[in-house]
Amino acid sequence: MASRVVSVREAAQLLGVNRQRVLQRIAEGSLQAEKVGGRWLVDAATLRPARRSRPLSPRMGWALAQAVEGRPAQVRRDEVRRLDERLHRLRGSDAQAVPALVRSWLGERARRVELEMHPDDLTEVREDPRLRLSGVSDPRAGLASGADLEAYIEEGQLDGFADDYFLDLAAAVESPNIVLHVSAVPMDEVPRLFSAADLFERGGPRETRAALELLGLGVAA
Repeated sequence: MASRVVSVREAAQLLGVNRQRVLQRIAEGSLQAEKVGGRWLVDAATLRPARRSRPLSPRMGWALAQAVEGRPAQVRRDEVRRLDERLHRLRGSDAQAVPALVRSWLGERARRVELEMHPDDLTEVREDPRLRLSGVSDPRAGLASGADLEAYIEEGQLDGFADDYFLDLAAAVESPNIVLHVSAVPMDEVPRLFSAADLFERGGPRETRAALELLGLGVAA
C-alpha cells in the first residue's frame, strides 16, 4: 500500500463516481485498498479512471440493441461472436457497472442535437409522427414530464422538422428543453437499450433506476 491513502468517499470524489462504484472497483481489483478498523483505505496512486470500452459503430450498436430485444441482428458472420460476447457481458454485469458500460458502447449511436422551444408548444411537438420518444420522454421509463422532450428522429427528416417548428439548428442554446438523437437508422420504436443509454447519460439516480428497470436489471444497490 502506498503511503498516501484516501477514504472511499474521497476516492469517489476524485474519480467523479459514487461510493458504490469505488467499492465495486475494490472488489474487482482495479483499485488497491486495505480495510483498517472496518474502513476501506484506498491507495491514491491507483486512482485512475476505469478503462472504457471502445464505442460500437452505429450499425453494431443497433445490432446489439436488437439482440437485447431478442430480435435477429443483421451482422456479418465474423461479427456474431463479438456481438454475443457483448450481450453476455451486459447481462452478466453487476447493475453498478451497467451505466458506464452502456454509455461507452453506445456513445456513437446517434448525433445529438439540443434545441429550445416555448414550453407551451412542446405538447404539439411531442405528437409529431417523425419523433420516436426516448429517454425521459419514453412512456416505458415512467418519467415523462411536460417540461422537456427527448426523442429520436431520422437524419433525413431533421431539416423539415426544424422548418415546421421554426427551430434554428445552428443557434447556440443556453437552456435546451428538446434533445433529439439524429439517427441514420429508421425505427418504428426506440430500442430499450438506446432509451436506457439516453437515461444513463443524464446520470441522475431516478434516471439510472428507470434505465436499469427498462433493461430488466432491477435497481442498483
